[in-house]
Amino acid sequence: MKDFKVVVGLTSVVHPNMPGDDRGIYKKIIKSMEELKDKMNFELVAISRPLESEQDGRNARKQFEDKNVDFTMVFNASLGFGRVILPLAKVNSYLGLWSVPEPTKEGVLQLNSFCGLNMYGAIIEKYFKDYNIPFKWFYGYPDSELFLERFSIMLKAMKGIKTVRESRIGLIGGIANGFENIYFDERDLDKRFGTYIQGRHTVEDIVSRAKELDEKRVNENLEQVLKEGNWDRERVSEGELKKSSRIYLAFKDFAEENNYNALAISCWPKFQEIYGIAVCSAMSRLNEAGIVAPCEGDVPGAINMLVLNAMSDQKATINDLVALDEDDVSINMWHCGVAPKSCANKNGVCWNEHFNIGSYENGKWNGKGTIANLTFKPGKITVFRMDNNFDNLFIMTGDVMKDKKTYYGSSGWINNLKVNGGEISLLDLMNTIIVNRVDHHYPMIYGDLTNELMEFASWLGLNILDIIPYKPYMQTYK
Repeated sequence: MKDFKVVVGLTSVVHPNMPGDDRGIYKKIIKSMEELKDKMNFELVAISRPLESEQDGRNARKQFEDKNVDFTMVFNASLGFGRVILPLAKVNSYLGLWSVPEPTKEGVLQLNSFCGLNMYGAIIEKYFKDYNIPFKWFYGYPDSELFLERFSIMLKAMKGIKTVRESRIGLIGGIANGFENIYFDERDLDKRFGTYIQGRHTVEDIVSRAKELDEKRVNENLEQVLKEGNWDRERVSEGELKKSSRIYLAFKDFAEENNYNALAISCWPKFQEIYGIAVCSAMSRLNEAGIVAPCEGDVPGAINMLVLNAMSDQKATINDLVALDEDDVSINMWHCGVAPKSCANKNGVCWNEHFNIGSYENGKWNGKGTIANLTFKPGKITVFRMDNNFDNLFIMTGDVMKDKKTYYGSSGWINNLKVNGGEISLLDLMNTIIVNRVDHHYPMIYGDLTNELMEFASWLGLNILDIIPYKPYMQTYK
């Protein structure tokens, strides 16, 4: 997956007569941010000369826009001139206002830095009252815990936004028949994010590519498959495994040729009708390779997975919520077998047959195609679902349980459940999901990304779905 680095613009404002070393402090800030950009993987566009006038603000804004800056940081080295912020507030990027503590606690006031942040925030709200300009505040030096926490969350939120905005998604075969809840209007996607989507690719395109692949290349890929997981030879023939390799290579070539970093694949029933296999294991391998691949042509699911991948160094998968266990207050997240191998516990991946795509022959089940049969490894996970209008967000976290046996496919039991950072009972969770009409596909990734997703929603003005406590009467959707 392409790494869409966030470009941070940095400038400073100063007061001409404050007694503190505001210019010297800003030079140190630039040096610290230069060091930080390599550690936190962002690009920096820094204006070395502090701003003192409204025209300085205009010049800085132009420079940032010419450099395609994603996030502009206005550092209050001291109390700046109020009108400097007027052009900068309307910069074509997201905005941060930053101050540092006073160097002394008595005597002559040295910087008045926090007051500058306070004043600029109030100017943005009051002077631009009809513009709805969001900003985030920062406080402290770049090595302080408070600054690093807030800056890190901002970077991940920005990377999520930038990744979705610059991504290209190929929809193959349309939405799977009957999955009307994941129907979407590509104009909504364009309006919200500007993401490129092409939905006129067919299953036949991929199968034709798969059939034409060179046998030597397929055999080489098959060797790689056997390094990545175990092969259940009793249930899966070599021919089935080779077909899966062909489909994987066809998907991968297709994505690379079209510069797609996500493929929403209508994985059934067309692939079975045309090529006679399930394509789950190929999708598992795509997800591991960083090419997002949700099931059943779920484009909104692809958007969610792209966001999660951008915010984390892990790889996302997509699940159904299939079972709830009242005994230990846990839920089971499962799908046929598309999770990347990096999600697997110590037992790894087993390339196995599909559990319901195939047929019975002489009373014995004969599954078609291969799946990534694995149990999720223990650890903290985040589940994130943005609806097909790209307006409402469902955010849940939990812990994958270590030793609890699970279902065949890609699956795991999850406890210690929270929604929006707050603990939730199973009854309230069921009620929240159903009353809020949350879609049944749940993208999931390892790590707790609650804060990052909350910030992602704040910048974009999205609605975060609240917990709806259970009541025995019918509750209406808000």
